[in-house]
Amino acid sequence: MTFAAAGIQRRIYGVDFSGAKDAGRKIWVSEGIAQAGKLVLLKCNPISELVPGKVKDRDVCLSALCDLIISNRKSVFGMDFPFSLPLQLMFGKDWYSFISDFPHEYQSADEFRKAMQTAGGKAELKRLTDVEVKAPFSIYNLWVFKQTYHGIRDVVHPLVMADKVCALPMQRPHEDKPWLMEICPASTLKSEGLYISYKGRSEKEKRTREYILDEMLHKGISIPEALRETIIKNKDGDALDSLIAAYATFRSARKLDDVIGNLPDIYLREGYTFF
Repeated sequence: MTFAAAGIQRRIYGVDFSGAKDAGRKIWVSEGIAQAGKLVLLKCNPISELVPGKVKDRDVCLSALCDLIISNRKSVFGMDFPFSLPLQLMFGKDWYSFISDFPHEYQSADEFRKAMQTAGGKAELKRLTDVEVKAPFSIYNLWVFKQTYHGIRDVVHPLVMADKVCALPMQRPHEDKPWLMEICPASTLKSEGLYISYKGRSEKEKRTREYILDEMLHKGISIPEALRETIIKNKDGDALDSLIAAYATFRSARKLDDVIGNLPDIYLREGYTFF
């Protein structure tokens, strides 16, 4: 069986990530399956719903996210945060060594960003994949540095060090482990010509979320009406972002054979955004 065939047989998860203190409110997870050439959405919930008492504390919720990943071995998770850094900021390390050393190198998100700014100079550096997929920000920009830091430290690091996952494409897919893919919902929307303002409380932004969802139906997603309403009502757009992440994961899984094994070495260190 090819990697692509195996990928679309797996359960598909899209994770809209957050490094905020109340990450349980901001992290949403969409779950679906591939069926008759479509992504059929089954669930769309904030990660806090997996925590007793629906606690929104970041550490508790990131631990719950790791548990969700580990407990779904036959799945592929699209994660909305970078898995690595620009090559110049890795200081000669290979990807595995970088992941292994990360929590010890940077004791806090603020320390991480300061170190990146010092090493990178005035201009915020981007990875090659960030440029190619037109990612909105550098991975240590003010708006996303906590997302990068906590994604790598609290999700990728513990799961990779425990040998519980395969982080693609830096690691080869393994049949009996969950697969992790780096996803950028903004880049996916740009590729579909749907990168328009949809986050907010206004009626205009609500209508935009409705429009994007309707467009996604034509692109191979089946969404139950109840979940459609949940996504539309989420004013911050995190529910919609998780759906877009799931769609990007589904779409990428179908062409995985074209990616795995065919990438230049830089992506095996800097990471690769599937979109």
